[in-house]
Amino acid sequence: MCTYNGEKFLREQMDSILAQTYPIHEIIVCDDCSTDGTMDILQEYAERHPIVRVIQNSSNKGCNQNFHDTLYLAAGDYIAISDQDDIWFPQKIETQVQAIGTGSYDICFSDTIASTTYTKQLPAGYKPLPFAAETLFFRNTVPGHTMLLRREFLAGLPDWDNMTFFYDWWLAMNAALEDSIIKCDMPLSWHRLHDQSVILTTGKSMVAIRDNNSAIAPYIWGIGHYFKVRRLRSWRCFYGNIHDKTSPTRHPVLHEISGLFLTNGLTALFRQSYLCMKYRREIYPLPHTAQGLVFALRGFFAPFICFYYNYSFRFQP
Repeated sequence: MCTYNGEKFLREQMDSILAQTYPIHEIIVCDDCSTDGTMDILQEYAERHPIVRVIQNSSNKGCNQNFHDTLYLAAGDYIAISDQDDIWFPQKIETQVQAIGTGSYDICFSDTIASTTYTKQLPAGYKPLPFAAETLFFRNTVPGHTMLLRREFLAGLPDWDNMTFFYDWWLAMNAALEDSIIKCDMPLSWHRLHDQSVILTTGKSMVAIRDNNSAIAPYIWGIGHYFKVRRLRSWRCFYGNIHDKTSPTRHPVLHEISGLFLTNGLTALFRQSYLCMKYRREIYPLPHTAQGLVFALRGFFAPFICFYYNYSFRFQP
């Protein structure tokens, strides 16, 4: 678990983890320089429960880097990722350990109920998002706070220290490229939505710095953003890794498009857009309601549209 100014909801989450039906080996909590009472609460739990290990960063690392560093501190065979403000249902870890099997999968994740009030029921009309590698190409659909992963899988990942892409996107993509990700088709946690949650504050920040809200902005300004992000180390790491782990016979669409991403020239640019249009139903971020010519147009401009909205690479080293 990574914490930052989480005193309001932290106790409920810690209690839900301690109440799991599957025995917990250790609970590692890394605080990112909270200024409220978070550390006092964590120290209280550490004194009462020997399995709780509390670390406080000397400087603020941010969510992604903090999770990166904290994950590699784990000693158990399985690592579960937790937000500071959710509530785990009692059989979450037991269910995921059973699902991940004895070696078949590297990541198991589950449905989660995201709402402002506590409930164990998925909303009417809920449609789970797909999690194939092709679907993950432009954005993540696998929330980190629902993941259980193997420590061996984490140890085998290419170096991703000090990268700016979302940590759970990297984990999910690497597992999906090896076809080693499985989903529990049931909600195993309640993901609390509130004004200070990372997902909402990040969304507000994206809107605040977006160039404008015009419907055609992603098609126009997105082209400029695309050429900016192609120069970034994090972008080259993410899509270079996809190209290295695929081939003309294994995830061939991703192999070709990621290779074109790493190639300069107008021919490569046009070719990648054409392939995104051709395979739009496999790789275009869901949900989408457009059909016909409009959907084809969005597919062709997918690299520009998606990087216009994807701020995990923008304005970063």
